[in-house]
Amino acid sequence: MKFLLSVATAALSIGLTTAAPAIVWKAGSSPAAPSYISERSDTRSLLASTLNNDDSSEASTGLSAVIFLVERDADGSEGLVSMAASGKLPGVQEKHAHADSIHYHVDGVESSRTVARDARLSGGMNVVEVALDEFHRKLASLAQSEQDEEVVAEEAVVEGGKKVKKAEQKRRRAISEADILIVSVTDKDNAAAIDSSIVKAIDSKVVQNVILSSIRSTDEVKRSRRMAVVDKMNKSARSASAGRRRLDENNENNNDNGNQQQEEGVYYVNMTPNIFAGLLFFFMFVFVTHLGLSCMNMIEGQDVYVKKMPAIGREV
Repeated sequence: MKFLLSVATAALSIGLTTAAPAIVWKAGSSPAAPSYISERSDTRSLLASTLNNDDSSEASTGLSAVIFLVERDADGSEGLVSMAASGKLPGVQEKHAHADSIHYHVDGVESSRTVARDARLSGGMNVVEVALDEFHRKLASLAQSEQDEEVVAEEAVVEGGKKVKKAEQKRRRAISEADILIVSVTDKDNAAAIDSSIVKAIDSKVVQNVILSSIRSTDEVKRSRRMAVVDKMNKSARSASAGRRRLDENNENNNDNGNQQQEEGVYYVNMTPNIFAGLLFFFMFVFVTHLGLSCMNMIEGQDVYVKKMPAIGREV
């Protein structure tokens, strides 16, 4: 019930802001209740605070983190809230009370690539994007001994009497050397498999941190980009006004301060009045030209031409 309430609260907050929720589980941490964080934070700071608390000796023998990202629905809406509200994640609901923290506003969760980039910059570790079956294969290989891993690595070159391609070998080598796995799941995947995979990662001793988040909806990404453009324009306007103020600070300090306050709410259009007038004139010129050519095309002459004209008075 608490899990559904948290998801509903996240859904309301997402509808009003441009951020995604994130649930964090840490190995060896057993808080009495998860800490609910409603302050806005970006993906890089969240990953840095989560990964920097790892025990280096334990992280070196396993995975530093596994990040589950729920992709958007078919209509472009956020997927984690719909899956949790429909009861497709019962195992995650049971593990919700043992979470370390729950973040309601995490910026920058636009795709698995952006999350992978932020993970590399924040932790400096090997990050690989994998599917569910690759995640299970990695988890099973970590559960084996080092000798068994070497035998599996040698046998992985040949499967079913056929040699594995070099691209597949390179892919498996990258996954075996990865410190952070980013697992992308969609609503087309089996919900029970997604739920069991998340629970298995939480209960695994070789995984230090588990993060469950969701890709922001298409409308939220567009709104965030528009806000970023407006903020950039406002900053450029403030910097320009600051430059003018430094030039005239001896005479017009008060006037410049008033101008800065007036320009803080200024929004910029995509074209100047001259450009707009030029476009209007161009469309008017095209319309008049088309109209004139159409009228000239309607002029008709006689169909029959004779060499001798009829006498005057005998035209009929």
